Amino acid sequence: MLIASSPLVFIHLLHGLVLCLLGVSLLLLARVVFARTTALDPSAELIDHTNSAYGIYLGGFLAGTAIALTGTLFGRQAEPLLPALGNMLCEGLLLIALLRLSISINDRLILFGFSLAREISEDHNRGAAFCVGGSCLAGGLILNGALTGYSSGLFLALRDTILLWVIGQIILVVGALLYRRLAHFDIHQLIQFDNNAAAGLRFGTYLAALGLVLRGALVRAPMIDLKLHGPQTLLLALGGLLSFVILYPFGRQLTLLGQSSEEEVDMHGNMAVSLADAAVTLSIALLVAFAIQRVPLDVS
Repeated sequence: MLIASSPLVFIHLLHGLVLCLLGVSLLLLARVVFARTTALDPSAELIDHTNSAYGIYLGGFLAGTAIALTGTLFGRQAEPLLPALGNMLCEGLLLIALLRLSISINDRLILFGFSLAREISEDHNRGAAFCVGGSCLAGGLILNGALTGYSSGLFLALRDTILLWVIGQIILVVGALLYRRLAHFDIHQLIQFDNNAAAGLRFGTYLAALGLVLRGALVRAPMIDLKLHGPQTLLLALGGLLSFVILYPFGRQLTLLGQSSEEEVDMHGNMAVSLADAAVTLSIALLVAFAIQRVPLDVS
């Protein structure tokens, strides 16, 4: 039985390897696009200045891109190789453009109030880097969920991906603004003037966790129908956001077993508490994401 099935296993592995090679090529392309569309020189920041803040920024972008690219592999193992490669290439090019656009949008609407390039390049501000890194991970998770939808044909798949990305991006901005509105301390002050890396990690993790929740709302979304599936997906995303925002404060209590971690992180810059808090935040987001995920296809 094992010997008889071995050729099929090798064929499947070879099929997957070719898809993986295309994925790595798209990741390399994303790296080139990132370098060409930002004001910072990667070689100077990473080697000459040994700028850890830039390393966090670049690492967040590449990780977010890789997460998004895994969405292009959804269902590809069952497709013939050449059509699968063509579809994956088109979706990969689209997601690179959308993820790069997400960074610009989040910089203006979420991380407003300071120059991201100056904070990272001149001040080596790891707090700012954690924030933008978290937004990159959130963008990648949103695109990952959007790319796992069901659409009839490549054109509709690209259209639906864009529409689902728009829904996810809007909710991400709303969730980030809620964080800044409800926080006891000014995140702008903590990051720009205090260079508080722990506070930046907290906010960046919150964004990444929110992206995880939004992926749960977008995953397996059917072909967008503006009269049915669009509003359903929007309501599911809003419900996920509300659930996460309600449960998020419990994470702050859970880290120190009843004592809020907010003061330790925001006032004292306690990185140890922030790291533990980040794990709890992602755990809560993971539970919410799987709780609201469509089973098996749609909520209708």
